[in-house]
Amino acid sequence: MRMKRITVDVDDLALAAAGEQLGTTGLGETVNAALRDAARRRTLAKFDVLTDIDGTPEEIAAGRELS
Repeated sequence: MRMKRITVDVDDLALAAAGEQLGTTGLGETVNAALRDAARRRTLAKFDVLTDIDGTPEEIAAGRELS
């Protein structure tokens, strides 16, 4: 993984809250986890279950019933 060293001002309260939510410790670990989480959420927000997975609507509905 490529890393870049930068200087940035970080909100201490937001950092603590993010670290608690993400289960991370330390500035670098928390910031990197938050960035990955934001990217994951963006990807999931664009995910359309009807077009982004294989299966007919009936197969998808049947799979939901198994849970």
